[in-house]
Amino acid sequence: MILAAVILALLSLGTALPSTTDSRIDVAVDCHCPDPVGAGFCAAFKQKVIASPGYRLVANTSTGYGIGVHFSSVDLWQGINSELSGRITAVSVAFTIYAEKLPGEVYADSSVFRVGKDTFPEMSAKIVGALGQIVNLNSNLFNQMRTESEKNPAPGPVLKPAPTP
Repeated sequence: MILAAVILALLSLGTALPSTTDSRIDVAVDCHCPDPVGAGFCAAFKQKVIASPGYRLVANTSTGYGIGVHFSSVDLWQGINSELSGRITAVSVAFTIYAEKLPGEVYADSSVFRVGKDTFPEMSAKIVGALGQIVNLNSNLFNQMRTESEKNPAPGPVLKPAPTP
């Protein structure tokens, strides 16, 4: 609750959030997954977010508000057993809450788990479920941010004239 109070106080200080009638929560996914299994898992997770009716995949956390999902991975067998390399990876995930009025992202939760190359659908569904738990735990905060965004819409984009030849 203290986290929500701090975020709400900071939100009231800055510029308005972008206006939207879309009730989906923005999700920015950041992947630091150099191994093939980790990269494949991260791509599968992004597809789950895109297919989800409650979330919208966004490119970054610099505008609006939402949840950041940060993945890092390492092949569990690389350098140990070349025959098993590329089959299973350790993935860490950190969930954050962001808003353009905050000075940075606010930590929400984290976890480490293993992902096999054939388990992307199951594991990405579990992480989407964890995302739902974070949204539910912070529902009052997201409702407040949505209300604030609708009351104080951000100005429209600035259009620049096309360069003359």
